[in-house]
Amino acid sequence: MNSQSENFSSNLRETLLDHQKKLRDENREEGQYLYLLIVEDDTEKRLIYLTDEMYEMGRRHDAEVIFHDQAVSRDHATIIKEYNPEENLFFYKILDGSVSGKKSTNGLIINNKTYKSKYLEHGDLIQFSKKAKARFFVIDKDSEIKDIFNIINSDNEREILIDRDLESYAKKTLDRYTFYGRNDVNLENENITEYISKLSSFAELSPYPIIEINLQGKLTYYNQAASLLFPKLADESMSHPVLSNLLKADHKIHGNLFVRELHFKNKIFEQYIHYLPDLKLIRSYIFDFTERKQMEAKLKDSEAKYRAVIEQMSEGIILFTADDFLIIEVNAYANNILRYSLQELIHKNIEDLIDTKHEEFKKNLENLKLTKISFHQELKLKVKNDESLEIELSVSLINYQNKLVYCSVFRDISERKQLENKLKYIAYHDSLTGLYKRNFFIHCFQKHLARAKRHQTVIALMFLDVDYFKQINDNYGHDIGDLLLQQFAQRLQHSLRETDSLARWGGDEFVALLPDISSQDDLIIILDRIISTIRSPFLCNNVTVRSSTSIGVAIYPKHGEDIDSLLKKADEALYKTKESGRNGYTIYL
Repeated sequence: MNSQSENFSSNLRETLLDHQKKLRDENREEGQYLYLLIVEDDTEKRLIYLTDEMYEMGRRHDAEVIFHDQAVSRDHATIIKEYNPEENLFFYKILDGSVSGKKSTNGLIINNKTYKSKYLEHGDLIQFSKKAKARFFVIDKDSEIKDIFNIINSDNEREILIDRDLESYAKKTLDRYTFYGRNDVNLENENITEYISKLSSFAELSPYPIIEINLQGKLTYYNQAASLLFPKLADESMSHPVLSNLLKADHKIHGNLFVRELHFKNKIFEQYIHYLPDLKLIRSYIFDFTERKQMEAKLKDSEAKYRAVIEQMSEGIILFTADDFLIIEVNAYANNILRYSLQELIHKNIEDLIDTKHEEFKKNLENLKLTKISFHQELKLKVKNDESLEIELSVSLINYQNKLVYCSVFRDISERKQLENKLKYIAYHDSLTGLYKRNFFIHCFQKHLARAKRHQTVIALMFLDVDYFKQINDNYGHDIGDLLLQQFAQRLQHSLRETDSLARWGGDEFVALLPDISSQDDLIIILDRIISTIRSPFLCNNVTVRSSTSIGVAIYPKHGEDIDSLLKKADEALYKTKESGRNGYTIYL
């Protein structure tokens, strides 16, 4: 064994010992098995102990499993951890590319076959490129280190990662276990190789019974779990409840999966039976469903109570299928608020109810399916014969009637949205005139300025005020003054174009932004229209008030390239207008 292999073996041993010690010290329960990934990248070989929820694999520098071979994609594959609470088992699933849907260049190749996704099994060889590969192992955590080395180590340093049949892994895995039922089954020597080649190494590791008989009804294999649960299986053979009626002709169809309920010693099992004529065998997987059946009975008893609670909730609940988004369940609140009957909603596609943010909603559902992490979103739902409804939505992925479905819970946030819009309006608009406030006008100006710079267009900035406003306030009072400011603002708005922006700057001062000025003649037409409009008398509570306006104008980019310099020069132009007798305008020179 060369130095590289010795270093790898040493690191492997240290990693496994450290982890087993950590589990003992922390008294942690992580299931019966260790999940290992041995990765080879060109000349480098390393061990990864799988514990996290997700591992991104590729050339990306921030990936959890990084490859250096240029033939490997940046986002080549993703390993996701899944948990089955009913069976208390962890599984690792590998996907081609990233969780966002970006696929690899070479494809996901496992055991010389191409997959979009696959649940990893003991011994699986993952080929990323000619030089980059990895092999997955499932090891009993109580195994001695030497036994683990018998399974995953070799005198040949490259043996664990070369592309070959998994038979040797099955042999190595079975070496340390008793071959349960071997004497009873009476396997001939010439059949042992054939037997091991068809046996997945997980069978002996599985905590669930796995049993095989040939097509003549002879018991050929059962694992340790089957031996412990059914100790008389070999003696009773086909008369045992587990094997009875398995040879009935109506079930023996190639590839047929038959599921039956099995009662044995006050326990209830589900037996999954595979008829496999090509392999000349019938294989059974047996799961204890006693607790589940008891729970189902309790659930049936409490279903009426559950439905009563759901129907009384002040939130809408819609269940829809994970594959085609068809609605399968709706509570009364959702019926009432959307004004559809139950019959109209059942089997309707949930997308037909979404009025806004369709793509964002679909993307969130796709991510939820991959990550199992619920999401929240605000959107609008269509209401029958009425305006859309603003809602806040929470969606989770649940198991409902043995199917994966989306559970969406939503509530009406129309009043909250109205209040938010009202507060936003108050924040951005002057309470007296309804025009923009100074802060929002500056925000609008910055957007128009950036656009003018990109397209090389001209902007005019106007500073205006009401001539002799102080005297009007003193003579007629503040109420008349306020009415004058309101009417003054309305006349200014009518004199400007739809694309122009107008704000009350403070007191009787106003600022106008005029984008896309094509010529000075166009600007003068607008200025003359303002002067003429303001000259007409104002009627304020049966009081006729005569006034005029003075205007100062600065031009971008001629007089400045930022708002401060343009405002300063427009203000200077305004004072020149006042010095010239008011009731007119001055364009800064």
